[in-house]
Amino acid sequence: MASNHLVDSAYAPAHTYHTSIPQGSHTLMVPPASLGDRQAKAFSLTPPTDHEFEVGEFVSPGFFTQVDPACFSHQSLGGTWVYAMRREAQQILSFLYLGPSVACKDKEFLKREGITLLLSIRDKRSVLARLMSGAKVAEDLGIQSDSIDVDGDWDLIAHLPRAIRRINEHLVSGASAQPGLPPKVIVFCEAGNEKSATVAMAYLMVMFNLDMANAMWSVQHRRFCINVDEAVQTMLLSFGAILDAKRQVTKARREEKNNAGPDTARLLPEDQAARIKQKRSFADRDDVSGVDANGDMVMGSDTATENNLGHVKQKPAPFIDRMN
Repeated sequence: MASNHLVDSAYAPAHTYHTSIPQGSHTLMVPPASLGDRQAKAFSLTPPTDHEFEVGEFVSPGFFTQVDPACFSHQSLGGTWVYAMRREAQQILSFLYLGPSVACKDKEFLKREGITLLLSIRDKRSVLARLMSGAKVAEDLGIQSDSIDVDGDWDLIAHLPRAIRRINEHLVSGASAQPGLPPKVIVFCEAGNEKSATVAMAYLMVMFNLDMANAMWSVQHRRFCINVDEAVQTMLLSFGAILDAKRQVTKARREEKNNAGPDTARLLPEDQAARIKQKRSFADRDDVSGVDANGDMVMGSDTATENNLGHVKQKPAPFIDRMN
């Protein structure tokens, strides 16, 4: 319903508007070709050549010197998916598993795969949240457990960096279920299809520099039953935009560091901040009443203050008086 029909009102709308609910376009996700030959069901991930974020953001200092780069390589052939596999955990990377909470109660599976950390992603509003810690099973097996509590689906985006750091911190912790085996992490939630799957996809986006679509199909290739609805896609797209901004900041800082001369390199961050002049506003530019002919400061007049208010941007009125 358009606004132009309001002919009896004393006011006329300044802009045309509608009271109907806007209809957004639905995005059709197509598997990207970069995941390999989909006809042969082959799948591979290669380790990135560069970590495009500041040290400490997602990895600890010296992380890449303490882990074997080969653990970030992953190749697999897609097998036949059956419905019963939803209750099992699947291997996403050589050190990262994804599954439901029931899989983390299978002690034989955990010992056979060499799992050393049970990381649960829980909705703290759920009555079952405290039952999904995995602490009891971890204590029985002598391994570690941890949990990340979120307040709803969209609150998860704020906890993704912490979850990624927790996984990477465990990789360099030296924990091992058996001598000679590297640390392994299983990320789980109640069904293993939503919150924990989102963490797994976010991990691939950060550590492999993948976009949302590639990360989604990488995880779904191994665990077909994950639920990536429109809300999850939107959240991961927002997370990807945040990662892009962080990459640009890191790139700019690295270029500034490489181009800095010896004098600039010796400046401390607080010294550099002190040398940056504050940008003058339009009001400061026009305010000449505070300086006399000799350059001395004098009190400004009310007229100058009123003139400076003209630079304040005025928002357009939604309605205007109707002209009869």
